[in-house]
Amino acid sequence: MAELAVVRTRSSRRSRFRWVWLVLGALVTAVGVGVLIDRLLIAPDAAGPQQILEALVSGPQRVAPGATAYVSGPNGTWVGAAGIANVKTGEPMQADARLRIQSNSKTWLLTVALQLAGEGKLSLSDTVSHWLPGLLPYGNQITLLALMTDTSGLIDDNDITRSASAGKTMLARIKDPKLRAQPVATAARLHASPATPASPMLFIRLAAWQPLLFAPGTRYHHSNIGWNIAGLIVERAAGQSLPVLYRERIFNPLGLAHTAYAPQGPIPGPHAEGYSIARNGTLTDATAWTYGKGADGAIVTDATDEATFLRALIDDKLHVRDAFLFFVHPTGWTPAKGGCPGNPIEGIGTGSASRSYVYFATTGNRVAVLLLNGDRAATGADDPKAEAAAASLYCGS
Repeated sequence: MAELAVVRTRSSRRSRFRWVWLVLGALVTAVGVGVLIDRLLIAPDAAGPQQILEALVSGPQRVAPGATAYVSGPNGTWVGAAGIANVKTGEPMQADARLRIQSNSKTWLLTVALQLAGEGKLSLSDTVSHWLPGLLPYGNQITLLALMTDTSGLIDDNDITRSASAGKTMLARIKDPKLRAQPVATAARLHASPATPASPMLFIRLAAWQPLLFAPGTRYHHSNIGWNIAGLIVERAAGQSLPVLYRERIFNPLGLAHTAYAPQGPIPGPHAEGYSIARNGTLTDATAWTYGKGADGAIVTDATDEATFLRALIDDKLHVRDAFLFFVHPTGWTPAKGGCPGNPIEGIGTGSASRSYVYFATTGNRVAVLLLNGDRAATGADDPKAEAAAASLYCGS
């Protein structure tokens, strides 16, 4: 069987995604207070992680209005928050604040897909045409594995929006005038009101008129569109919707009371507001700016629930540990910065209003989750400060 390696990618759709992921073959503000979890150990140096969070939400170079984190390892477990959850009201960030975790949602979809594969309800070698005939003109060439390893050759939604000329070129390929008018109308609505719902099917149908970027399985190109097609396949194979599958297979068994499947629109239930940060530091509430999100970025959760899910995945409580670890070859893992041991798996998800960072060891004994309610997508800038902070939280655990 071909070896799998980890590759980091980056893309943007008025948002940026960085994801340490799976590729086939050669492929302030108010001061938050640290909150300790019952039944778990207290980190001996609780001020350490608290100071890390404070540095992210204060000063002219702050990365977000607020931050929350869960850290667990040999030194114990700590959960805390800093900064502001709602700039308008001044509400301080709480340790259990819920946010969209953006591309870190993909691990949740992968988990359900691997469960179904283990039950014989689908195979990773199944093609798009097998489950969704007629969806793509080349659907018989693209497997579920290719979709979930970003080797399908499909364009990304970010390719469509990266420039006006790119969008025009792709629109010109659509021979169906009715379909060609839909993206134009949707773009106009989003320009007038960025919180306008937009179905991921619009991007999928647009992608179906574009040529493949390369032969499936031969190269890597991140595609949120591909992940959303994978979500459709999972639903078809299971005969249930993704919200039901997530609830019955992950949320309820793990007791994740703060987690929901909510890719579009306002976040249901209590949550922190999310903000788009302009170059001059101006904040715009962008909580509901989802731009056609689907399974690629569907999860709303808090730091503790996210960490609980990751540990359950590695502890095999979800019955896919071996299959999941097959996807990550040890020599490809990205070591956490700071030189600490463990070579963790790292996941970074970003969107219009929030960022999520996860580091977790394949031994299950160390995990760090950092959630931020701000994103500098409008500046086109990454946040190395936030990534370094997440790595420091992991290394200090």
